[in-house]
Amino acid sequence: MTNFFDIHADIAELRAELAECILTRRERAATLQRLEALLAEVARLQKEEEA
Repeated sequence: MTNFFDIHADIAELRAELAECILTRRERAATLQRLEALLAEVARLQKEEEA
């Protein structure tokens, strides 16, 4: 099972990268895509935990 701490650390890192780094359009799109995937994973895991 994936560790929630690891996922949240990755999310925080991606958010910081988006806020602080100069990224190309491709890099920004890839970062946003990864962030959205992690957020969806957190939502899925929370839903599983509630069931």
